Amino acid sequence: MTKPPDKKMEYKGEQASIIMLGTKKQVPGWQGELFVAVIQYGSKENFKYDVVPDSTHPGDIDDLPEVKTFDGQVSAISHFMKLEQNKDKWK
Repeated sequence: MTKPPDKKMEYKGEQASIIMLGTKKQVPGWQGELFVAVIQYGSKENFKYDVVPDSTHPGDIDDLPEVKTFDGQVSAISHFMKLEQNKDKWK
């Protein structure tokens, strides 16, 4: 895993930040390198966490696993780790 960039962004119309960013990996059957990110957004009292599987190539977009939203950081990180370790099974 790499340290995510330390800056705020807008995501789904709210202030957000990338709290985890997985390593990019070339996997057979995919055009780009696959990676996973956890994005934290929403108000401090009610953070949401999206686990976002992605690729460095736009041609992979339709085959990526769905983005999942979690209310708790622990659940989001658990799902992140599952996706991070199983990139070869995304298709």
